[in-house]
Amino acid sequence: MLAGALAGATAWAAPAGARHSNLRHERPLTELERTDAERLLVVVTKEVPLDPVDYAPSDLVPWRDTAYELRAEVNDQLEELFSAAEAEGLGLRVISGYRSYETQAGTYDYWVRNYGQASADATSARPGHSEHQTGLAVDLDDLTGGCYLDACFGELPEGRWVARHAHRFGFVLSYPQGLRDRTGYTYEPWHLRYVGPHAARAMRELGVPLLQDYRSPRVAAAGLGSLLGRRD
Repeated sequence: MLAGALAGATAWAAPAGARHSNLRHERPLTELERTDAERLLVVVTKEVPLDPVDYAPSDLVPWRDTAYELRAEVNDQLEELFSAAEAEGLGLRVISGYRSYETQAGTYDYWVRNYGQASADATSARPGHSEHQTGLAVDLDDLTGGCYLDACFGELPEGRWVARHAHRFGFVLSYPQGLRDRTGYTYEPWHLRYVGPHAARAMRELGVPLLQDYRSPRVAAAGLGSLLGRRD
């Protein structure tokens, strides 16, 4: 399935002035980057499902004292992100983490029943098509809840900080502003996807907005970031 995702990804050309150097960072690869890069960088979209469709990660751990779960490395990196934000006086909280195939089916059905098919498809993934099912995605909010699952989170100090710094800890925004025609989803500044520090930093430096672009044949052929095949 992943080979098909790569073949079907939209080709992307590096923008003028993008920095192509220093993409092989001195920081050692994380465990997932070293041993599970295929799953770490798997592309999951409305068109491309997980394989198998009911995939469930085997290394889920609870986030702090909550019922939310994330893959172990994601949990550790998110702790670092939260600590860095807290050091600047900013408080964040997790409002969603791993969702099983069955849970996502219920979530999607709820949206269809209450808001209609079109609204559901703009805001919720069909089961087997959700990044949350990978255990690599997390939804964040500030501590007040004033912009809970709302685009205004991106205008809060916490949301702006996340947008500026998430890549340092291996996270990227999956559904950026202005790319609904590409992603199929409305702007979600609260939704982060863990791709590992190396890929996240490379995407940031190159100005690559989406993971499917980073995984595209053109970017991979140019040697601008894919971790696949790299185990040093």
